[in-house]
Amino acid sequence: MAALVAACVPAVARANVPLEKISFQPQVKGLGCLKPATLAMIKELVAKIGPIQITSTCGGRHARHSQHYGGNAVDFRPLATSPRKAVAAAKALESTGGVGSYPNGVVHADVGQREASWYGHRRVRSQYASLSRRGR
Repeated sequence: MAALVAACVPAVARANVPLEKISFQPQVKGLGCLKPATLAMIKELVAKIGPIQITSTCGGRHARHSQHYGGNAVDFRPLATSPRKAVAAAKALESTGGVGSYPNGVVHADVGQREASWYGHRRVRSQYASLSRRGR
């Protein structure tokens, strides 16, 4: 019976992510594909920066080895603060691995093991890129 209840209750509800502070672009089908660590990161982020609009989770097209495919990443648009402040808040979280922003105001955050940050569409061409390994 517990397994049936767990399957029926959305992952968001189990992680206590405040849904009233999250909206979705039409192509995003929800947060069900995300791992618990990613949901926890979203909860922390929303607590720090306020409402967000999620633009990408696991579906769609991403870079070849993207954290999105494993349920470890989310792209979002901050609704109550600037993308720059949202990036700073995401980088301050212990749980984040990669954090980046794009010229259209979308921010990427993931819980991958490698710490990366960038601005723009391609990390390798970005003059602001930094890449390092976390010692976990």
